[in-house]
Amino acid sequence: MKNIYIVGIPRSGKSTLSKIIKSKYPEMNILSFEAIRNGFIKSQPNLNMEDRNSNARQQILPSFIVEFAYWNSIITGYGNIVEGSFSDIGTLMELINDEDIIVCLGLGKRNIQEVVNGIIMHDNEKDYTKLWTKEQIKKHFYDITEKDCENYELCKKYSIEYFDTFNNREDVFLNILKYIENK
Repeated sequence: MKNIYIVGIPRSGKSTLSKIIKSKYPEMNILSFEAIRNGFIKSQPNLNMEDRNSNARQQILPSFIVEFAYWNSIITGYGNIVEGSFSDIGTLMELINDEDIIVCLGLGKRNIQEVVNGIIMHDNEKDYTKLWTKEQIKKHFYDITEKDCENYELCKKYSIEYFDTFNNREDVFLNILKYIENK
């Protein structure tokens, strides 16, 4: 069974898309990169997984999640929806099976001010940035445009579909569902 990896920058719609896919394929499980990372942070504080540039977060976490998704699909007989801000698409490509699907979400290589406005535009009551000021968002996501451009280039390199979710997010999600169905 195929696993679907939804990767991309924070606040690009990964969790929302995961829920949409889950509603279409209820037998699939959603595995959250962030939830698994937080479990490691609580249980293995010595690994320093809070630091997104730490060796553990770059090497241990992606391989753990891919291995977990693989065995979970073997045991359950169903694929998984794995969503999160993986550290590096290249690392993920080395770990997954050929039949797995990667979908990369981004905000279309926009500048930081456009990104901040987009985050605010898409905020809902459950989003952690809902009550943040523009300056707080800008400070927190200072490197998001750089990471989005990096992801875009890696998608081209590895022939992965990059989906710009900045505008018309609902339409983009419908196109992604069609893309997945064709895979």
